[in-house]
Amino acid sequence: MHGGHRAALSALLLIGGLHVPAQKVSRLEFTISAPTRARVGAPVAIVLRLHNTSDRPAEAHFLGRTIAFDIVVTQGDGAIAWRRLEHGVGPSILQVRILKPAETMEWRDTWLPREPGHYRVQGILPSDAPEPLRTPWIPVEVNP
Repeated sequence: MHGGHRAALSALLLIGGLHVPAQKVSRLEFTISAPTRARVGAPVAIVLRLHNTSDRPAEAHFLGRTIAFDIVVTQGDGAIAWRRLEHGVGPSILQVRILKPAETMEWRDTWLPREPGHYRVQGILPSDAPEPLRTPWIPVEVNP
């Protein structure tokens, strides 16, 4: 194969990969919300949302009879301050849910800060995938 043909084939494969028909793409957006400031001893409400951003139904896989979700709070040095699923997920029962276009699922919990400091919070949705869905980290400043 000549060098020119190889480059053309590579470009064709790359272009083909970029033009995936919209109906075959499912878009699930996993987000987290929490206040950016809190006080020691005051509950911090944390909300996780899984939203189907596409105009097509999207399949999502979850673990647990009641859907298992985790929230991790780390201190400034990275040490875990609190973890919702500290003792693990439990039985590995798989749930398959179809989210309608624009449908959102929501999970809530609270964290009770014990010490002032700079913290980061992340939501995690375990599934049968090799890696769970993770939200971006968000900062929370805890004052006395």
